[in-house]
Amino acid sequence: MKRPRPALRWRPCRTAVVVLLLTATIEARAVDNAAAASQPIVSLRDSGYLLGDLVDEHVELTLPAGFSLDADSLPLPGRVAPWLEVRSARIDSSEQPRDRVSISVSYQAFAEVEQASRVPIPSFTLRLRDGTQTQTVVVAEKSFLLSPALPPTLSDEDRVLKPSPSPQTLPGGRIAAAFVLGLSATLACAVYLLWAYDRLPFLPRAPGPFARAWRRWRGRRALSDAEGDRLLRDWHAALNEAVRQRVEELFARSWTSFYGHADAAAPGTHELLELLRSAAERERGVPC
Repeated sequence: MKRPRPALRWRPCRTAVVVLLLTATIEARAVDNAAAASQPIVSLRDSGYLLGDLVDEHVELTLPAGFSLDADSLPLPGRVAPWLEVRSARIDSSEQPRDRVSISVSYQAFAEVEQASRVPIPSFTLRLRDGTQTQTVVVAEKSFLLSPALPPTLSDEDRVLKPSPSPQTLPGGRIAAAFVLGLSATLACAVYLLWAYDRLPFLPRAPGPFARAWRRWRGRRALSDAEGDRLLRDWHAALNEAVRQRVEELFARSWTSFYGHADAAAPGTHELLELLRSAAERERGVPC
């Protein structure tokens, strides 16, 4: 009986090795393709910045199938370099395909240069998740051109840090005088208005007959019949002292109520009080 040849014995092993190599090659290519698809596209305006300006970096990322961006992996606000600080980082909410995502990171520059120089923006890492697996994507370092805000030439003395100037003391005497002057002007205006509107009983202004009558009656609104008769007589007494053209019609009605027909109505108390107030103010020269 012939013994089997060795070549036939090892053929299944060679086939398995080939299958394993092909599988590994396919998986490696899939990983390479996924990594290539996840490479971010970074854009920013790379010139025209001064000390304190904001630098906006925009990142466009294509996601592998089934993966999404982990928002917790965005850069956190704070210093990322002595010359740079992250102010905010967000995922743009604009309408985009499901396999793409846009990120905006805002930096603030704290560097100062004497001539235009390239300032680097450090790289950062993003995480992608599909529920069970995690991938990382590195956003590569970028740079921007920082323009000087200082004079082109500085002496050694200009480079030395100087102490803060002492606080200046305010002129207390002038401030107190201005306060007293303003307070005095305010009080003078208040006293004048009170005097002009006859609210100072110890210092009346032009106390004519109507003004004196108005002071006696201005605080009273609900009057009895007897008080109404007294008001009418008081009004007549004021008219006897100073008759005006504008009250002739009302005076005629009042005269008719006393000496005319029995059914003639006397002027109402409200009408008399209003006319008395107006006459008193005009008598004192108060603007209407």
